[in-house]
Amino acid sequence: MKQEPKAWYSVRTFYRWLTWENRPYEERVVLFRAQSLDDALTLAERESAEYAREGDFVVLDMMQAYRISDLDEELGAGTEVFSQLHALDLTSSEFLDRYDSGPAHTQIGE
Repeated sequence: MKQEPKAWYSVRTFYRWLTWENRPYEERVVLFRAQSLDDALTLAERESAEYAREGDFVVLDMMQAYRISDLDEELGAGTEVFSQLHALDLTSSEFLDRYDSGPAHTQIGE
């Protein structure tokens, strides 16, 4: 039986930190090579459970997957790794306010 070539997928996962001040929420987008969207989600479930276990986080019950490439396309600078359309009756300012959740905790590393 011939296997379908693997494509690149990104999966957005969500967490709640348990031990940090104010118990912030976290969004992550992680890349996976998989044969289908369902396979990418299965890989993401495993990876997110391990990530949460190591960091003492709770995995929230939502994942969003996005197929990035077909077959063996190369990924590089400028490759779109996630996209989501929002059909909302909001002004631009209202839309941005909805997604500006306040002070963000960011990590800058080398």
